[in-house]
Amino acid sequence: MIKILAVDDEPGICFLIRETFESIGFTVLSATNGLDAIALVKKERPKLIFLDVRMLGMSGFEALKKIKEIDPAVRVVMLTVMADEATKRMARNLGADDFVTKPFMSDHLEEVARREIAEVLKEQKHETTRILVVDDEDDVRERLARLIERRFVCVVEEAANGREAIAKLKKIPYDVVVLDIKMPGLSGIDVIKEAARIVPGASILAVSAYDSQDVADEALKNGAVDFIHKPQTIEGIERKVKEILKKIGKYTPKKI
Repeated sequence: MIKILAVDDEPGICFLIRETFESIGFTVLSATNGLDAIALVKKERPKLIFLDVRMLGMSGFEALKKIKEIDPAVRVVMLTVMADEATKRMARNLGADDFVTKPFMSDHLEEVARREIAEVLKEQKHETTRILVVDDEDDVRERLARLIERRFVCVVEEAANGREAIAKLKKIPYDVVVLDIKMPGLSGIDVIKEAARIVPGASILAVSAYDSQDVADEALKNGAVDFIHKPQTIEGIERKVKEILKKIGKYTPKKI
C-alpha cells in the first residue's frame, strides 16, 4: 500500500487531503509542521508527499531539503499560494516534483496524485530490494542470508564485521540491514550511529545476544527500526524482515 503524507500548518488542508485519498483506498498520514513531517518520513517511508511552502517554524523549502536527503526517491508535490516562477524554480532545485496552487479542488489534487503515483509505480518496478546481513559468526550470517534469498525477491549481501558493514553502506543504499549488536571491534551500536548519518533511510533490524532491555532501547534510540533478542530462530528474524519490507513497501515473496 502506497502511503501519502500531507504536510500543512492548516489542519483543514490535511483533513481535505486525508478525506480525498482515504476514500479511494490510500493510507494517509499528516503533519502540521516540518519537524513532524521529517520524523514521519524516517519512520513511515511515504511514497508521495503534499508539502506546504509557507509554514510556521520550518519552511516548506527547508523541510523539502531534509526530506530529499532522507529519501531522494520520494515524490513531493508543493502546495503554494505563490505560483510565481521564482518559487517553482527554488522548489525544483531542492527536488520538488510538482505543484498545486491554493486554493485547490479535490479532483485536481487527485489528478496530480495519480500522475505522481504512476511515476512511483514505474520506479518501483525497476528497483532492486537490497538487504545487508552483518554478523561476525560465519555460519549464522550465511544461513540467514541464504534464508532471506529463498524467501524474498531481493539481493542479499554480507558483512563479517562493523567496519566492513560501514564500507558497504557508503557504497550502496541498502533497504534493510540485519545487524548483530555484539561484534568485536566496531559494535553494532556504533554501526547504527554511523548508518544513521550516511544512509538515513536504511531500515535496521538489530539482533543481540545481550539479555538487556537497555541495549534494545539504545539501538532503537540511535536509529534501529526494530530489535530482536538472541537466541532466536532464523524464522523469527525472517518474520521481522518481512514486517519491515511490508512497512517500506518493498515486500515481494519469492515463489517456492
